[in-house]
Amino acid sequence: MLWPRLRWCGVWVVGGAAALFVANLFGGRAMLVAVGLLGGCWLLLALDGVRTGWRWRGIGIPALLLVLLPVVAVPFAGFAGGRVLYWSHVAPSWWSLRSHGPAFDAALAGGELPPGAVAVDRDGNRTAFRTIGDPSAHWAGIVHDPTDRLTAARGWNGGPVGRDIAAMFGSTTIWCQRLDSHWFHCQFG
Repeated sequence: MLWPRLRWCGVWVVGGAAALFVANLFGGRAMLVAVGLLGGCWLLLALDGVRTGWRWRGIGIPALLLVLLPVVAVPFAGFAGGRVLYWSHVAPSWWSLRSHGPAFDAALAGGELPPGAVAVDRDGNRTAFRTIGDPSAHWAGIVHDPTDRLTAARGWNGGPVGRDIAAMFGSTTIWCQRLDSHWFHCQFG
């Protein structure tokens, strides 16, 4: 009886991670819906744990153990959710660069914008192809940096960002992840 419940918990966790990943691809309101659904699913799982713990107390399983399992899992879910969110930001940029690499190379030389890019910004020898966001607020982009200095922008979850790259393209550099050779996915705010 416990195995089907654990299997459904696994389905909810994998499904939730996939929902976050897809919602991040679409951005905006899709992310709000996915986060709301995940919060609701977490509440349902917690309530189901409480109900199951109460029912199983008669067969010798401490009810408190099953009630506390969802609470103990919160830090692990937070860590896993953070990694899913991180890669759900990076993977679409990686896929776009991989699929349209020649278009990005041509755009570096002054050609047309590659598919998925909405604008181009230049800051010295660095070029950013904006892919997400409002130009006056937070935005993301695929950045070409021939100096590879953007490897020092590890700001996800409060990591360090080098002083020389903290302000680029008229924005604050939040974090970057290498995609390929001199290409990075970066978040700005």
